[in-house]
Amino acid sequence: MPGTSDTMPRGLPPAPGDGGPMRPGRMRVPGGGRRLLPVLIAGAMVIVVVVGVVLVLQSLRGGTSSPPAAGPTSTPKSSAAPVSKQAQHQAATQLAGLLSQSGSDRGAVIDAVVDVENCGKNLAQDEKTLARAASNRNILLTKLGSLPDRSTLPASMMSALTGAWQASAQADSDLAKWATDESGGCHKKTVQNDPNYKASLGPDSTATNDKQSFVAQWNPIATRYGLKTYQWEQL
Repeated sequence: MPGTSDTMPRGLPPAPGDGGPMRPGRMRVPGGGRRLLPVLIAGAMVIVVVVGVVLVLQSLRGGTSSPPAAGPTSTPKSSAAPVSKQAQHQAATQLAGLLSQSGSDRGAVIDAVVDVENCGKNLAQDEKTLARAASNRNILLTKLGSLPDRSTLPASMMSALTGAWQASAQADSDLAKWATDESGGCHKKTVQNDPNYKASLGPDSTATNDKQSFVAQWNPIATRYGLKTYQWEQL
């Protein structure tokens, strides 16, 4: 067309997107590089999110399948306070005083039992002696229950002594009833057939076993603090 060569500058490259020929070695990106950038950013964000989800799921599965091993500091510490030697010494000394009272009735009880077995002349007095012994045992039990610092002494030892005194009190009470029964007409051949005498045999056996258990534990403690040791027959 006339005048066309005058309006188009010569030697200038065609404008982008004008459909002109491409320069050798240059590749055109459809739509331009500015359109590709948001797509790349969005793709990277999706990858980050997926990786994060995978890591969270792995962490959750790992936490439920294998709990972490407990370290040295995870071992629970004992809350029991150490026993005070001074408190134990005081408790043992108080207990020694009760033990000395425990044996005070033993001789009188033995004498009363022998007298009843022989249908003696002191059956009425025998009943009082045996009843008093049972009462004294119960008084000792009350004192034992309120013994200061008793928790510093072995629990099994205190349990054995409690059982021994309870059984002794029951046996003495049964024997007191036996003496009362025989005071109405005693016969040596049948004196031990009395129901109350037979009832006393079980508690008496229990008392013996508990006394033996007690002295086995008491004597080492008594020796440690310079207190009196015992044979079970003395209690």
